Amino acid sequence: MRLHDDEVPIDLELVRRLLRGQAPDLAGRDLRPAPAQGTDNLMFILGGDLVVRLPRKAAAVDGLLVERRWLATLAPRLPLGVPLPVVDGEPTSDYPFPWAVCRWLPGAPVAPGGLRTEDVPRLAEFVRALRAADPTGGPPVPPGRRAGPLSAYDAVFERALGPAARVDPGLVDQRRARAVWHAARDAPAWSAPGVWVHRDLYGGNLLTAGGRLSGVIDFGGLAVGDPAGDVMAAFHVVTSEDRGAFRALLAVDDDTWARGRAWALAQGLEALPYYLDTHPGMVAMARQAVAATLADQG
Repeated sequence: MRLHDDEVPIDLELVRRLLRGQAPDLAGRDLRPAPAQGTDNLMFILGGDLVVRLPRKAAAVDGLLVERRWLATLAPRLPLGVPLPVVDGEPTSDYPFPWAVCRWLPGAPVAPGGLRTEDVPRLAEFVRALRAADPTGGPPVPPGRRAGPLSAYDAVFERALGPAARVDPGLVDQRRARAVWHAARDAPAWSAPGVWVHRDLYGGNLLTAGGRLSGVIDFGGLAVGDPAGDVMAAFHVVTSEDRGAFRALLAVDDDTWARGRAWALAQGLEALPYYLDTHPGMVAMARQAVAATLADQG
C-alpha cells in the first residue's frame, strides 16, 4: 500500500529489470515482497539471503546512501547483526533513485513495549558500541530532525499534537504532552561532540531469532548527533519495569533522558494520525511511545 503522496511506483517487474541491468548474477533468484515493509523503503527478498531496498520517495534517498557508505565500516564494531549492503544500485530511466541489495537478516520484530528483560543488556550493548565508534567524517543530524536540537522541532511538535489528540483523546493528554516537551526543550542541549546514533530503535527495526535479540535493521537515520536519539528506545520497546536498568546501562543523565523521552513522544504524535489508515505497525509504535512517555516520571 502507498504510504506517501510522493511515492514512485515500484513493483516486482521493475526490481527484476534493475537486477538484470546491474546485478545480472542475482536476477534469476526467487524474488518476493518482504513480509513487513518500511516507511521509507520498499523491500523484496531475493533468494532467501538477500533483500533489495528501494526508496519510496526522494526524501528517503539520503538515508539509503548513508547506509551504503557507513554500514560496512560500523558493522565490525557492533554486537548485533546489521543488513550489510552487497550491491550499490544506481538510477535508471525506469527508477529515479539509488537502491541497494543487502544481506537479509532473519528474525521477528520486537512488539511495541515487548523487549524481554534478558535482551535489555544486549540492546544497551548495541547502543554503547554504536556510540563508541569513531564519528569522524560521519554525517551530522540534519537540521530540525531527531537527535538534533529540540528547539528546531518545536513547531513540528505543536502541529502534531492537535491531530494526534483528535485521533485518540484518551491517550494524548495535551497538557501533559506539552509539559514533557517543554521541559526537555528548555533543558540544556547536548553540548559534547556528537556520537553515532541509529535514531529509529523502535520494535520494527529490532529483530529476535532463536529466542534472543539478534539484529538491528533500517539504518536510514544513521547520523552523528545527540545520544538522546537512541535513548528513545527506552520508550519504544523497553518495559516500564526494565526502563531504569536500561537507563543505568547507558549511564544516561537527566537532561539526555528528558530529550530522549521528548523525541519518542514527538515521533509517536506525528505517526499516529499520519499512518492511521495505512500502517498498523506504525500506529502501534505511536501508541506505545505516547503512552510510555506520558506515563514516565522521569
